[in-house]
Amino acid sequence: MRASSSRLLVLRQNLSFSFFDPFSPLLLLIPRRRDAALHSQLRVLATQQTKPKGSKRVAAASVEHLKKRTRSGIELDRDLYNRYASPAAGGHVPVMLGEVLDAFRPPHLLRSFVDCTLGAGGHSAAIIEAHNEMQLYLGLDIDPMAHAMARHRIEALFDGAPGLKAYTHVRNFKYIKSVLTDVDENLLSNGVDGILLDLGMSSMQVNNSERGFSVLADGPLDMRMDPQASLKAEDILNSWPQVDIGRILRDYGEESNWNYLSKMIVDARAKGGLHSTSELVDLVRKTSARSGVQGGKVGSRLRHGFFRHLE
Repeated sequence: MRASSSRLLVLRQNLSFSFFDPFSPLLLLIPRRRDAALHSQLRVLATQQTKPKGSKRVAAASVEHLKKRTRSGIELDRDLYNRYASPAAGGHVPVMLGEVLDAFRPPHLLRSFVDCTLGAGGHSAAIIEAHNEMQLYLGLDIDPMAHAMARHRIEALFDGAPGLKAYTHVRNFKYIKSVLTDVDENLLSNGVDGILLDLGMSSMQVNNSERGFSVLADGPLDMRMDPQASLKAEDILNSWPQVDIGRILRDYGEESNWNYLSKMIVDARAKGGLHSTSELVDLVRKTSARSGVQGGKVGSRLRHGFFRHLE
């Protein structure tokens, strides 16, 4: 599966923290593609009552098209998606909310649950409301802006769940062991009942041009999920050796034309370097025209390559 794909990992039953065995039968892998575009399509589908004519966006956002893109057979529940859309995030909804709830559906008990990619809190809010037996909830997100939105959302659920202890942290999920130890050191040995990881970028990041993730709108070459991190994509593009840039494009972006593209990036320094997403997109288009590949796809793979390296 390409790096531009997004991955949804659902871990069920009691999980201890030798940490993830990728061949464990407890792990459900649901692949999906280009989640930013899917979020946009899903908002259209969830809110439309009748299908307007003459709209390319709505035409692309058919239910069958969505199923094909997400590779899911579950029927779209418009009421469910409308209920858990985040007003603070411009109506953002998790693309595969129905599939996540189905994976954790009763009689599976969730006394303890960890959402490793909290986002706007849509998954967590739905799961908490679906499991009254939940006693411990932990939400993690490296993006402080997403965390702030989700925190208010989770706190609003406390009145309906008086026995729930809830914790949210601005942390990368790779530090899950450390965070769980801070909450309760027994969790590492006793395990938790469920873990969710919704991996990849969200429309909340891509649609904000100032974050530098968009290949459609101009903005700074940032691409940091954590705005407090020191390293930006601009730093890598304008100062790192060609071999290291090529490795990012090849290993993280899975870009077949990585060698030529990395050379063009380094050569651009002689003309002042790359400092905006539009400059990077222009370079990709010129490079793609010479090699006969689609520039948009190359740009998306390049974006995902740097995103994965910087996260």
